Amino acid sequence: MRKHFSLAILLLALALNASPLFAVDSNSDIIIDGTKIAAKSSGNLLPLRDIIEQTNGTVTWNGSAQQVIVRRGSHMAVLSIGSTRATVNGREVELTIPPQLIGGRTMVSLCFLADHLGLGAGHKNNSFILSTVPASRIPVLVYHHILPDEANTHFRDNAWTISTENFAEQMRYLRDNGFYTPTLDELEAFLHHGRPLPQNSVMIHFDDGYYSNYVYALPILRRYGLRAVLFPITGDAEALGDVQPPMNYAALTRAAAITLTTGLDVFETASHSHALHDRTPDGRETMLVVATHGEIVADTLQSFELVTNRRAYAYPLGMFNDTVIAALQEAGITMAFTVRSGYITAGSDPFRLERFTVYRETSMARFRNIVHGRA
Repeated sequence: MRKHFSLAILLLALALNASPLFAVDSNSDIIIDGTKIAAKSSGNLLPLRDIIEQTNGTVTWNGSAQQVIVRRGSHMAVLSIGSTRATVNGREVELTIPPQLIGGRTMVSLCFLADHLGLGAGHKNNSFILSTVPASRIPVLVYHHILPDEANTHFRDNAWTISTENFAEQMRYLRDNGFYTPTLDELEAFLHHGRPLPQNSVMIHFDDGYYSNYVYALPILRRYGLRAVLFPITGDAEALGDVQPPMNYAALTRAAAITLTTGLDVFETASHSHALHDRTPDGRETMLVVATHGEIVADTLQSFELVTNRRAYAYPLGMFNDTVIAALQEAGITMAFTVRSGYITAGSDPFRLERFTVYRETSMARFRNIVHGRA
């Protein structure tokens, strides 16, 4: 059964092109600092002059040499059409995609703009998102169980169960204020390769894998054009398999394995362990932190069979130690999230990434302070 669902997830992810940076139409919108400009992309390539001049830079064309000279702030680049070799700030670099002339315009990749010209960059909803001032601190919001107020008859005293009404208000605020929700791949590039993200970037996480995330959070996220990451306990999902129990408002209904293959236009999924989430008998620790190195590696690899991202991990109950980190690294994990409050920066330890838990009593004032970097 695990192989069946692993294949289903893989096929769906490929069909939806789960790496959205490269899933673009031939004429995507370009949004700079929240304003859509008149120019369009040509597939994965963007018009260099339009973008640089909109971000207070200059582009000089040398027709005889088929070269462009780009100046933006402290950045200067010399590009040759069709060549992956370029000079940036006086040193030679190798470009992933060479600049091209299309319709008389110099077209470059989003990666070039981010990696070499200091623009915060991302892609969402068939739009390229650019910022003249990249994000410096990225908040990650963590949710768990979500229910409508009128249906919440058993969890009103549970701090981790928030109302769909509050969740919708928070997501609407993010949409209305131009927040960008990066993918795990984009956050990994930010942490490990220094690639700038758009200003007002915020990640949305759901821990444990409750069915309410699909019933209630998913349509709200779709409505406001936001993306999120779901960290399911894959052993629980696997046990349910291809039978999704209906919502039980008096219990914490888990998402079944079949459910994890849906909603991939909004949800990425990553590991929250397979069978090491429970507490030890004395209640002091999780099974993860008392497991051996080999047990953690095996458990993590097993969890990969039911998730779309195999490089991110959320520590069960936020507990970890050096053995856990070493085992996760061996399994291929490149970044792991705690439950400590704080922001992610370019200098953050990728195995001690901080997040802000959103509680039932979290006010909109507190929410605004978190997402605007004032918490």
